[in-house]
Amino acid sequence: MATIQAISPDEVLEALRLWHGGEPAAWPLAHLRLTLQVAREAENYETLAGAGPAARNRAVLNRALAVLQDTGPEAHDLLRERFEQRRSVMAIANSLNIAEPTLHYRQRQAVAQLTEILLALEAEASATWQERMATRLAVPSYTRLVGVEEARAVLLERLVDETGSFFAAIDGIGGIGKTALADQTVRDLLHTRRFDDVAWVTAKQTHLSAMGRLQVESGRPALTFPMLLDELVIQFDLPAGGSSQLGRQRQVKQYLRENACLVVIDNLETAADYHSLLPELRQWQDPSKFLLTSRRRLLDEPDVYSLSLRELSPAAAFELIRLEAKRAGFRELEMAGDADLQQIYDTVGGNPLALKLTIGQLRFHSLPQVLARFAGSRAADQEGLFDYIYREIWETLGDKSKETLLALTQAGESGFTLEHLVAITRLPETTLQECLEELILLSLVDLGGTLMERRYRLHRLTEVFLLRMFAPE
Repeated sequence: MATIQAISPDEVLEALRLWHGGEPAAWPLAHLRLTLQVAREAENYETLAGAGPAARNRAVLNRALAVLQDTGPEAHDLLRERFEQRRSVMAIANSLNIAEPTLHYRQRQAVAQLTEILLALEAEASATWQERMATRLAVPSYTRLVGVEEARAVLLERLVDETGSFFAAIDGIGGIGKTALADQTVRDLLHTRRFDDVAWVTAKQTHLSAMGRLQVESGRPALTFPMLLDELVIQFDLPAGGSSQLGRQRQVKQYLRENACLVVIDNLETAADYHSLLPELRQWQDPSKFLLTSRRRLLDEPDVYSLSLRELSPAAAFELIRLEAKRAGFRELEMAGDADLQQIYDTVGGNPLALKLTIGQLRFHSLPQVLARFAGSRAADQEGLFDYIYREIWETLGDKSKETLLALTQAGESGFTLEHLVAITRLPETTLQECLEELILLSLVDLGGTLMERRYRLHRLTEVFLLRMFAPE
């Protein structure tokens, strides 16, 4: 992972030598947070907005030299004479009545002082930048992510890579932890120099009450392209003036094409028309990247790297339960044995949201009661959870897709092969394949097995939902 690297005196010396020169391929100061800060300041914005890296680096050096003038005026004057006025070592040494080796020593000392000033200014600018970016993120709903270490590492690698795909998507059913993983990934990236700016746009929020009940934000309009434009103009602090949608669109596009930005769109499936949104975003890519979270898998978008989240393993689920219990001061649950936690896992599965809802209800009811109510056909306490995850998707499915899902309730952990499903459902193979493709894209069916033999299965939570839907009254 790219981190902020210390600036060496040699790098500063090279920058000074090229103070009024060209633009070398690897300019040492171009990617500093200080460079971004100086370029965005009101008095510099108009001058540096369209300037190249050389002009920005000169502005950064001037900032550091101004500090050096106060702390080490002799060092400041020496560097100005050598690299701005282009006076030779011999001329300056003669004017100071010192030997040339002594002047070389003083020059090295002056560069070292300037380096220390730049490091201090960079540290301050980095802290300010990180704080500003963090304000665009919501308060985390987790203390520590568990069970997604590999996914987190893969996602970071994809986003840090400057040559790979410009789109990455985290997909999976509701409550599986997509937003939490995206949030943690962005927080990881704030400690690198990979991106110049970050924006986070979401269209729907959910909250957990103290009693473990799900509260879904309502009345919020679906995300539209004009709404996205407005949000990016605000978050990127772009100058006001783009009164028309076309003007704002050009403004945002220019900013994203001139700066390496990371734009997160959370809950993409809630956008009014996400199919038309993606082509618009493609015009903004490079060097900027996009991180999307979606219940719908974007496997049919060839330029989108798709990372599908699955249920937590039993070990990860146990760790999550104990972490949440510890955070809430729920000592009994924190100290519960694996056998008790296995009962929760067998009933609820490894969906983090469902596990948290269960934890909340265990504060008021016994474990047998909570599990019985969860699995029961009339467990009213869980209606909010199932409505949030499944109801809207369920209503869009055709009869054959619903029939396929019902058949998979008997598949268990190992899953069914296509041939087995054909035998159970008696649907034509081509029809069943179309149903499976739809259900996989909707994150309702998990794909497992091997390249030579695919197997299909359901999340435990999906099984519970289906069994409740068709339970006898």
